[in-house]
Amino acid sequence: MKIYGRILFFTGIIILHNFTDAYSQADSSFRKKIISGTELSGKWYLNSKYDISEKSNKFSLKRGYITLKSKLSDRISVRYTQDITIDSEGNDAGNVEIRMKYIYMKLKPFKNGILKNSYAELGLAHRPFVDFEQHINEYRSQGKMFIEKTGIVNTADFGILYEGLIGKRKKNKDGKYGSFAVGIYNGGGYHKFENNNNKTLEGRITLKPFPNTLNNLQITYAGIAGKGNTALSHDFIMNLIMLSYNNSHYVLTGQYYFGRGDYQGIYLNEYGFAAKNKGWSTFAEFKIPETSFAIFGRYDNFESDTSSGYYKSGYFAGISYRFLKNKIFAYYGQDTSENNTKKEVFEIVLDINF
Repeated sequence: MKIYGRILFFTGIIILHNFTDAYSQADSSFRKKIISGTELSGKWYLNSKYDISEKSNKFSLKRGYITLKSKLSDRISVRYTQDITIDSEGNDAGNVEIRMKYIYMKLKPFKNGILKNSYAELGLAHRPFVDFEQHINEYRSQGKMFIEKTGIVNTADFGILYEGLIGKRKKNKDGKYGSFAVGIYNGGGYHKFENNNNKTLEGRITLKPFPNTLNNLQITYAGIAGKGNTALSHDFIMNLIMLSYNNSHYVLTGQYYFGRGDYQGIYLNEYGFAAKNKGWSTFAEFKIPETSFAIFGRYDNFESDTSSGYYKSGYFAGISYRFLKNKIFAYYGQDTSENNTKKEVFEIVLDINF
């Protein structure tokens, strides 16, 4: 997929060329525009975790994100997000580690027409599916979403994303008939060097079959075609179908995945080729009426046709309490691997948003 790299490069030049006339003002005016349109926000996931299997207990920072967004004009903005975590490997184990999660320019190329509610991200950008799912399942602070937890794909990569709504409601921010996203990426994710010259083509299409009666019922397909981020360039094919429904009382999702390989090149068969994978996951949250409490849970099941065979399943269930834009929750979780090894945890998580 070397041709996609050239398409990405020239597409970026063309889009940027269309916006250069917006910045013919003096440099001092440009700096004032950046400062006046800048917003700071953040997310912190603090926890107390009791590992029942290892009989250990500790307070920790699960994740921390600091985001700066600057609106340069009505059609151009930029974003920088730091990813803060605890280093768990090597001589620096235990130290706070900071790396980039997102750093991109966001362009809105169309003022009118059917694509006016669309935009492009150029740089270290979102990938099409995981961020979309996290806006439905709001428990990323518990752990990674299913398809990222299995190591198939992660949330961000260097490349270009184009995303938009299908139809637009006057009073809502969502698309009346759904949404879409497509992107071209290096393939290594936001914390790996690119180890080959291939690019991955990734996309998502979400449709609402009953927009006027069941607006929040959505059917989503997400796909990836390309090579894993290794020198051998193993095949990387992802197909994922998700059905989701959410309202003010509950959230329900179910998804099925099948494909070959992964973005890191870790799932290989006995011949050294990309292994066939499949799996499924369900999630539910029920908000207790007239309270700020909710109960939630998820079940995952994943299999890979690797040289030794790989199987993993897991579930968690708990209760949460929302206050302001934040929540605190407690849950019990268990993971079981192919050799029947079980890992049990009990965790309390404080999810802070500002």
